[in-house]
Amino acid sequence: MDFAPLRMTLRDGRSATIREIRPDDADAFRTALERLSADTLHSRFFSSIRPTPAMIERAVRTDAERERALVAVTGEAATPTIAGGGRCVSAEDRESCEFAVMVADEWRGMGLASGIMKALIRDARARGLKRMEGHVLAENRSMLDLARRLGFAVGASGEGPAVKLVWLDLGSTA
Repeated sequence: MDFAPLRMTLRDGRSATIREIRPDDADAFRTALERLSADTLHSRFFSSIRPTPAMIERAVRTDAERERALVAVTGEAATPTIAGGGRCVSAEDRESCEFAVMVADEWRGMGLASGIMKALIRDARARGLKRMEGHVLAENRSMLDLARRLGFAVGASGEGPAVKLVWLDLGSTA
């Protein structure tokens, strides 16, 4: 099932398109990751890693059977800027999925994370998944607040007190 691109207006009036990532996004994706602060990398990957060519290749070539990877693109089509992205990977049971979202530092506070999350939730529901969950650093208040606003429950994870588990019954509306 294909994902239909979504156009959204950001809080500052600029626009972005949320669409599936493509192999030809590799350079723009690498550039976006290289511009992230250490704090943003830590919030997303739980470490301050820097992207490797293998990481970029894996990110832009998804397993269509198990995952959906979205990017929020701004600017002209010929020279897009990836301002954020999200991924949802189905578990082996094909009933639940795990998500991750990241927004570039200069695009924070514009509503992109909310738009990406809502798109991932709609897509997961359309694919018949029953539960979405994610691991969020306990210090990442903005992501935990967003998750709560979207109807996610927040609790302890098996990864210790520094990481929270957030989950959403996809039978509910967000």
